[in-house]
Amino acid sequence: MSFGENLLGLRKGKNISQDELGRQLNVSRQTISKWELNETTPEMEKLILLSEFFNVSIDELIKGQKPEPKEEKDTFEIKVTKAKKTTRDIIFLALKVVGIIFGIILLVDIIVMIIYFATNGFPSL
Repeated sequence: MSFGENLLGLRKGKNISQDELGRQLNVSRQTISKWELNETTPEMEKLILLSEFFNVSIDELIKGQKPEPKEEKDTFEIKVTKAKKTTRDIIFLALKVVGIIFGIILLVDIIVMIIYFATNGFPSL
């Protein structure tokens, strides 16, 4: 079914004239006639008003189809998303890296000192 046929059917179903519908939407009777004859189509604002006036969805108004009820699923889905790194997480990561680097430098320094004193002897008092 075309939009015009749907509009005509809805209008006749409410038993109102083109003139009455035009007054409700603040358009002329001729505009309603052109919509019903598929010569023109209403703007979005008027489509919304028509759907509210006839208490139908815009889909039903344009396509003539009532939306099919969605089937309920017995199962549910869990979406696993990767957590975004917050500033706090980044700071903690940076501190861990700095700590590891500092630990490696300290360990190397201790090994160098042990080798130095082992080869040159310990200072005497």
